[in-house]
Parts: sequence; C-alpha cells; structure tokens
Amino acid sequence: MTRRLAIGLAAFLVTAGAGAVARSDEAFRCELKESGSLSQPDAHTATQVICEQLKRASGGRGAFGVALATLGKIVVVTATQEGTANSVTVQVDAIEEIPVAAVRIADALVHGESLASTQRVDNLLQSETRPVLTKKGSVKFTVGVADVESIGHGARAAGLSLGLAYVSPRFALPAEMRFAWDDGQYDEPQFDLFSLSVGGRAYLSRRDVSPFVGGGLGLLRLHASEGGYPGSGSSATTTYFDGERFGVAPYAEVGVEMLRLHRGRVALQVRADFPTGSLKSPEMVTYSSWDDQAGQPTGEVTYPAQSRYIVPISIGVTVAF
Repeated sequence: MTRRLAIGLAAFLVTAGAGAVARSDEAFRCELKESGSLSQPDAHTATQVICEQLKRASGGRGAFGVALATLGKIVVVTATQEGTANSVTVQVDAIEEIPVAAVRIADALVHGESLASTQRVDNLLQSETRPVLTKKGSVKFTVGVADVESIGHGARAAGLSLGLAYVSPRFALPAEMRFAWDDGQYDEPQFDLFSLSVGGRAYLSRRDVSPFVGGGLGLLRLHASEGGYPGSGSSATTTYFDGERFGVAPYAEVGVEMLRLHRGRVALQVRADFPTGSLKSPEMVTYSSWDDQAGQPTGEVTYPAQSRYIVPISIGVTVAF
C-alpha cells in the first residue's frame, strides 16, 4: 500500500513538472523570421543565441521575432517584440559578433532602452570602436600685399600681410598679421597700422574659382596725422591732427579665390576694419615769438582738439601655399 502511494506521488510530481515546463514554453516564443543570404545553420544558431538572451531578459515571457540580413560581411540583426512597437536593429561586422550583441539586444528590447545605453567596457562592437571618417583640410601659409585707403582721413598706405589658414572645401579659418605704412610728404595726411586677427571665410562654391565672404575679430593699432607739427613753421594754417588708437576691431571681407584645385592658391579681396573708437588729437597752443619787454610769449596759435573715426580699407592679393 505504501509502495503504491509513493509511486502515485512520484507520477504526480513528474506530470506537474512537465505541465509547468509546457506552460513555460507556451509563455515564451522566439523564432527566426528571415535569414537573408546567411546559410541556414548559421541563421538558426544565431537566432538560438539571441532567443536564449531574450528569454533570460524577459523572464521567459513574450513573443519575439528575429530577422537577419547581410550587406557584404556586415550582418544586420533586427529583433522585434510581437504585440508592441518595440524593435532593436544592430549591425555587426561579422556573425561571430552576435553572441556579444545578443545580450545587448535582449536588454535593450525587453527593458525599452536604447542600444547605446547598454554599452559596457567589455561588450563594445567593432562598429562602435571604429574611427570616424572626417573630411581633411589643410594648413597653408599665406602672404599678401595690399593698397590701404583710410576712409575718414584721406591718406593711403602700402600693406603687407603674413598668416596661416586652415582650408577646407567649404570654409577657411585664417589668422593674419598685417602691416601698413604710408609714403606721403610731411605735411600731407599720413597713417599706418598694425593688426593681429582671426576669423572665418565661407566659400560660395566648390569650383576652382570661388567667391567668398568672411569676417572676424582683431587687435588693431592705428595712427593718423595731418599737417606740420605746431611751431615748426612748416604749416601756414592752424590745421593739425595727430592721433593713435589700439584696441579691438572686427572686420569684414569679400573676394574671389582662384586655383583652389591646386596646392597654391591666389585670392583677391577687399577688407574693411572697424575700430571700436575714434582717434583723438588733443588741443595744442603754440607761440611764434617772445616779447622781451613783457616777458611773455606772443603770437599765440591754437590748434583745436579733433576726433576722427577712420576705417582702413584694404584692396589686395594673397597667395596661399
């Protein structure tokens, strides 16, 4: 009697366990939807690996599908959860990467995360560590000459520029040092400048000859004078100006660049620098003689204080190589 009872209990336990396994299998379903050009053994093995991870992550519940496609050596894996809009797609460089990718696919799909959020120090894919291709520019040395006009003063100077420029097909980043000095007579309007500037230049086409526009910011020292020094006897009038300013000055430029398909390039440009303040000449009082009887100077001449806002305009050519 006791033996019969033990056998019946064992049979019940086996039947109950088999029913639990059956219900567990019914609660989870995962199958291959598409294998692409992969061989059937590889496709089924890859699907089995992915399904095992999906079962682990989901606790053995849910219905999932796996689709495989190839592009050369790249395998595109798409896992979907049926009954929802959830899906995860990942590219692996070879089918051998699927065991690593499967864990991340399962965690991302089941927990509603992005694939990038599943990255760890020991599960990165080849596509995530590959260097990103970038367009390469070049660094060029520039030298130029220019005629510099002074709007607001009326003097003219000869200019020279030296610099470096990072050049790409669509833009350039120039850094320049510029000098300009005049060759006018002593009493005539004169001016000179020195500047250091950095900026940007946008090309309007990718052709061998392209117009461009640009602008930037610089430090500008500007000096301008007019008329002989008071009391020197070289000026018959009371016109005298001598001012200097050093400060920030933005600039704008337009031009055209040629030979862009060659290592050496030539640019024709017009550039205007805009100082953030005016040049100021202080009031000066001079005397032409000395009165011995009165014991004081006579012939007083007053040179009034003046302020001029001067904009240097450079018209020149620059060679880059």
